[in-house]
Amino acid sequence: MRPPNVHIAALAAILAAAELAVPAAGDDVTKAPRETTREASAAGAAQKRPAIPPIGIVGFLASPRGRALFRSSTHPMIRAIAERLGEKLDAPASAPATPAVRASSGAAQPEAVAGGCGPAAGTRFNLEPRPAPAVAPQNGTSVDFLPAAGLSGGDLVAGAANDLRGLFGALGDSMTGYFVHRNGASANPCAPDFDGGLPSITSITGELVPGGGDTAVEADPARGAFFIVDTRFGLSVSAIGLFRTTAANLNSPVACPGGTHDATAAGACWPVHTEVNPRTDGTLNVFPHLAVDPRPAGSGTGAGDVYVSNIFSTLGAVFTILSVCNNSLTACSPAVRISGGDLTTQTSNVRVRPDIATNPSGAVTVTYVNVVEGPPPDFLQSYDIKYVTCTPQGAPNPPVCAAPRLIVREDQPVPSRGGGLGDGSLAAANFLVTTHPKHEHRQDANGVETYVVWDRCKVQNIQGGGICPDADLRLAASNNNGMSWNFGNVDTGTGDQYFPAIRTDSSNTVNIAYMSAQADSMKHRARVILRQVAPGASTPDPPGAAQVITTTAMDPAADFFFGDSYIGSYIGVAARSTPSGNHAYVHHTHTLVNGIFNGVPAPEQSNHLSRFDY
Repeated sequence: MRPPNVHIAALAAILAAAELAVPAAGDDVTKAPRETTREASAAGAAQKRPAIPPIGIVGFLASPRGRALFRSSTHPMIRAIAERLGEKLDAPASAPATPAVRASSGAAQPEAVAGGCGPAAGTRFNLEPRPAPAVAPQNGTSVDFLPAAGLSGGDLVAGAANDLRGLFGALGDSMTGYFVHRNGASANPCAPDFDGGLPSITSITGELVPGGGDTAVEADPARGAFFIVDTRFGLSVSAIGLFRTTAANLNSPVACPGGTHDATAAGACWPVHTEVNPRTDGTLNVFPHLAVDPRPAGSGTGAGDVYVSNIFSTLGAVFTILSVCNNSLTACSPAVRISGGDLTTQTSNVRVRPDIATNPSGAVTVTYVNVVEGPPPDFLQSYDIKYVTCTPQGAPNPPVCAAPRLIVREDQPVPSRGGGLGDGSLAAANFLVTTHPKHEHRQDANGVETYVVWDRCKVQNIQGGGICPDADLRLAASNNNGMSWNFGNVDTGTGDQYFPAIRTDSSNTVNIAYMSAQADSMKHRARVILRQVAPGASTPDPPGAAQVITTTAMDPAADFFFGDSYIGSYIGVAARSTPSGNHAYVHHTHTLVNGIFNGVPAPEQSNHLSRFDY
């Protein structure tokens, strides 16, 4: 545990003065931008730096509530955020480091349900001890799997999440947790066999930069591999971390032993990594996503390449950018701006169309939002949801991308200025949440269809545009790669629906998982719901009936550390066909399992894994 008497000093004035040039669309944004200087004011001024976008774990930690919460941590990313915000951190008191905890692969899991993942809340998908100080929140979950690729023929499932154990000295200081199920002989197909934190990266500046969370994971069946992407934010550099490992590694008790990995074990388990778009000029990379070109090696330009999209903040604007690395991560492209003239982008999501082998033109796709502020006095936000198509050129050559196209202007978004940043985005809950579109492709009788899902407010926001009284889930679909769109709904029930995640399985069924508070009379506690869109004659085809994945609702205000301020920014779903049928895994946050604080049990956020068989 980090020393408890270290604190973040009182809020100072936000930074003031070196101006960064705004890159043009398609520019190589890794080139150092032009800088100018301004005269310091009489009172003295620090250098200006780009704003931290109000999304994800980095955005939360930079918010007033995030800063107040973590006064006891001297994590490198906390120090980097404090410096960027002009805050002064006290020097840490000397204290012996807490030794790494290594759990046995047979560690007791009293909340695990034999014979399945557990209908109440799934299975806690980590090996974190229950007593404090070892217990800390996990959220911001993602998941993928290789069917029947684990030991004894079970699925090999890898999840990733923000893991706050790393904020307090565990997991090698990594806030990017990984969690793996590999034992097909286990009675519980969602029980974790090992976990850990992604290793630190030695940056181009020489700084050792630990994992900063806001992560995504994707499997690569053609090569039996997994990739995880995360945020890397240090005192001298901002970058995206990209890691690779193999199924053979994850199944090996030597490369990836059972239990909780320390930094050395994590490095052996995830041995290949690279920095994507490292920046030393004060610009900021946050909120990454990734997709893998599934084609076999040598089958076409860019086959097997790994695409990384993220938000890129400069002094003048916030853009969406795209980079590509080869499958071995030995070569990556420069990052290119793909958001055109949009200057206030906020989220990104990248996918690869299933027809890339026969029609590579425009086969790499990205969705993002551009936030538009309305007039005073309320400055009501609208979100332009955009769609970009890109053509692979083969890493390290960057893809060639078309201009972004508008899907819809969402005039009733769940606003980004609420939650942990201030006045609360949802009337029934006060955590940071914002409209975050995700998309996926599938191939059916209509050709290749693209489905986009997002959270929106049922009505106009209230109290100055900062609070949504009822969030719903909307969808759009296209069968011509975004040239035109048809619209529909996923769930418009009472109470809040949020955090939609979407993935297509091998039979071209679209799986949409999300959180829903409809069953709670107070519209506060949320269950995990899954709806499926079967192949059909329409675009879009209607979502099917709601499948209740967790019968016990999660309380978003019931965490010992976060309280009601933060539960991550998304959940994850993965769906594939297996020899025993189709499986959909949902990786989500739940508060069912207590931590033990001074001998007293109290709720805390843990990442949980559920499985739906169909």
